[in-house]
Amino acid sequence: MVIKNSLLELMKEHPISKVTVTDICKKADINRNTFYSHYANQFELLSNIGDELYEEIRQVVEHTMNLEASGKLSYEICKYIKANSNICEVLFSENGDKELLERILYISHDINIDKWMKEVKYFDPNLFDKWYTFTAYGSIAIIKKWVKSGMKESPSKIAAFIDKATEAVSKDFY
Repeated sequence: MVIKNSLLELMKEHPISKVTVTDICKKADINRNTFYSHYANQFELLSNIGDELYEEIRQVVEHTMNLEASGKLSYEICKYIKANSNICEVLFSENGDKELLERILYISHDINIDKWMKEVKYFDPNLFDKWYTFTAYGSIAIIKKWVKSGMKESPSKIAAFIDKATEAVSKDFY
């Protein structure tokens, strides 16, 4: 954990391409052998951190969708991001993983497509895929802005905005 936290601290100031294993070892107060016994390099360490975050959020999404509480999904994701702000602030920043938030928001893609197929009389998968992409990227922009501004607003307020904006687009879309 100290190795991961050291990388995250360093990435608050520098992109991963400017962080060296030596920097991480100094920050973590470990030797290079200890680092290399766990990770091949700083990029693998960052990937590991991102994968762990992705997996945890995937579990939140699946749990929420299994409860058929998809209206709460935005809130559950925002609540998780706020609770893990130390990691998310770095990973969703300019210095972090540019595609991680996109991967996270696409977790529910197939679940939603299946749901819409059952609910909508004339279902066009290509059209719905475009709609999902449109709303997902809007959500990504809002979440990134929220995280970058220090998450001053509550997760429920951000989620309510995302849900309201998505619903407004959905009404015209359907």
